[in-house]
Amino acid sequence: MKKIRDLLSRDRMEIMLKRLPLFLCGLALLLSAPAQAQRVDQLPSQARFPPQKKGESSILRLAEGVAVVVNESVISTGDVLDRLDLALLSSGVPNVPEVRQRLFPQIVRALIEEQLQLQEGEKLGIDVSDDELQKALGKLAQDNKIPSGDMEVFLKSNNVPPSALRAQVKAALMWSKVVMREVRPRIDIGDEEIDAAVEALKENAGKQEYMVSEIFLEIETPENEEQVRVFSQKLVDQIKEGAVFGAVARQFSQGTGAGTGGDIGWVRVGELAPEVDELLLTMKVGDVAGPVRSEAGYHILGVRDRRVISFGDPEKIKVNVGQAFRAFSNQIDKDELFLEAKNLRAKVKGCEGIEEKLKASYPAWSWQDLGEVALGDAPPWLFEKVSALQKGAGSEPMATDKGAAVLFLCSRSVPENIDRDAIRNAIGAEKLERMAQRLLRDLRRDAFLDIRLKAAP
Repeated sequence: MKKIRDLLSRDRMEIMLKRLPLFLCGLALLLSAPAQAQRVDQLPSQARFPPQKKGESSILRLAEGVAVVVNESVISTGDVLDRLDLALLSSGVPNVPEVRQRLFPQIVRALIEEQLQLQEGEKLGIDVSDDELQKALGKLAQDNKIPSGDMEVFLKSNNVPPSALRAQVKAALMWSKVVMREVRPRIDIGDEEIDAAVEALKENAGKQEYMVSEIFLEIETPENEEQVRVFSQKLVDQIKEGAVFGAVARQFSQGTGAGTGGDIGWVRVGELAPEVDELLLTMKVGDVAGPVRSEAGYHILGVRDRRVISFGDPEKIKVNVGQAFRAFSNQIDKDELFLEAKNLRAKVKGCEGIEEKLKASYPAWSWQDLGEVALGDAPPWLFEKVSALQKGAGSEPMATDKGAAVLFLCSRSVPENIDRDAIRNAIGAEKLERMAQRLLRDLRRDAFLDIRLKAAP
């Protein structure tokens, strides 16, 4: 086993901070006109909040009660209210009772985890200085094109104390330091792991993959399915009306990518639930679609980018393609022909001996070897059909002017150009994230938790 070197290409603190400001994108939209930033009456109605009662302050709200006890620390009702208001303001969804109740469990969970992160850092003697905190807040504002002063004015004008944001950022900075000190030194990556990753790259080179964001809402009982479906559709409507996908995902999604604004990274068809795969194939970059029902719940998808998996120069990847073809005739109508093509695709696998397979099971179909072509030289229609195929698999049936065809990917030739250090770093980054999540789960498992506030105030 070899100790990982240069694990992350960017400082982990910056990565952690980039996960926080997803909610600030919503603020950026509302702050796009500086002259309007300080005027609540000019903001969208969904971004407004009821004013505090005269004389009410965050200090007084702390006295309303204890919401959660985390070991020896207390999360007050005021803390929950402040974070709830911040989340609603940032995501751009309506401030209505149904939304507040939906958001409440995620807010409480996030506040508990932040307390655990702060406690672990303090136990290890780690500190976050005021200077570090101010620099981080300034970077958040800069990344989201929000002047720092406007951000504070905007939060205050909507009865959200800036301290709610500062507390969240401080916890992220503390946790980043904990992870880098306690987790990173324990990461080892063996050559066999790199070899396996190289083989996977070779196998998938030339296929398309999508950078996907997801909002997932679980169906906990059959009785609440309709409620979940309706709420999912409301979230889609809000996003299409201007709410920020990442902010909505962070606050409402129950999926694994919720903490990163719904980001589930690069995925290929076949890696998600079949119903989700089917929806993904219909989407273009920038699309938001759903909700779609899977066995577990409802999914809302956003496609942020699309690419060809490369191993070296993707345009130099060569594929050998053949086609099974049957001409239109009076013996079979068009619908029957395409049904037969679908059956052929499902039953015939591999190009070796395929002519004999066709003669035995589909005698009206002929085979033609189309030869080898570099993906960079392939016409768009051919690229779309074969780039995502596994070796030996057939494409969806396609119509020609003379009949129906099913394309088969017979082989894929990948030029050798391996950056093993880059692969090592990518594996290390994934391990670091998994181990950090495991540490946080362990802290929560071992913690004393007394959750007294059971519903949104």
